[in-house]
Amino acid sequence: MAAALTALRPQPPNFRSIVELNRGPLETGTTELLPLTPRQVEQRRADGALLVDVRTDFQFDEAHVEDAVCITALHGGFGTKLAWLAAPDREIVFVGRDDADGELAARLAVAVGVRDLGGYLSGGLTSWRAERRPVERIDRVTVDELHDMTGDGDGVQILDVREQSEWDRARIPGSTHVPYHDINSLPKGLDPAEPVAVICASGQRSAVAASLLKAHGAGEVIHVVDGGVGTWQRLGFPIERA
Repeated sequence: MAAALTALRPQPPNFRSIVELNRGPLETGTTELLPLTPRQVEQRRADGALLVDVRTDFQFDEAHVEDAVCITALHGGFGTKLAWLAAPDREIVFVGRDDADGELAARLAVAVGVRDLGGYLSGGLTSWRAERRPVERIDRVTVDELHDMTGDGDGVQILDVREQSEWDRARIPGSTHVPYHDINSLPKGLDPAEPVAVICASGQRSAVAASLLKAHGAGEVIHVVDGGVGTWQRLGFPIERA
């Protein structure tokens, strides 16, 4: 089974550990997870912790803590995406709608072998905003709207964050390609001063990637939602192939 899954698509660095965990009893316990005040979350972020916002991508795009990464715990694939981004020496702090979101995310994290958990924002983002702390946002556009933007000559850049096999089958002409889990800095060829529209197949992986771009210094990031490259192709817009 592991070999078959590996052949389908790239797997996170701790994939073998995840397989071993899945062979044994379901792991749902966790180390003590601390509820953190907004001030404590800010301090942990300043100290290098990875802030993972587990709300929906819509809620994240509307308002989020600076440098937070969007990985919703309300859809499948949370554990895999988290495993890709988790570093062995980097603490993770969760931000949710409430305390229950943080506790759920912790259980899912432990299930894929991610255990360096620093806590969660007590009271969710509401407590952060109640203290009038700053938030950031990401613009959202549909595939149709993205096509209109490319025809306006306003310099929008397109970043495709699907896997290599998907990119080879069909891609938007002129787009740049980096799988979402390989975004460790601003991708080469992208101008941080120009808008960057991030697209995948459905809007889920692009949500993660858009938040990563924002954290790595891109000025104006646009999240393409309600579809992706396949939608672009079905609408009859131009496509390239490898």
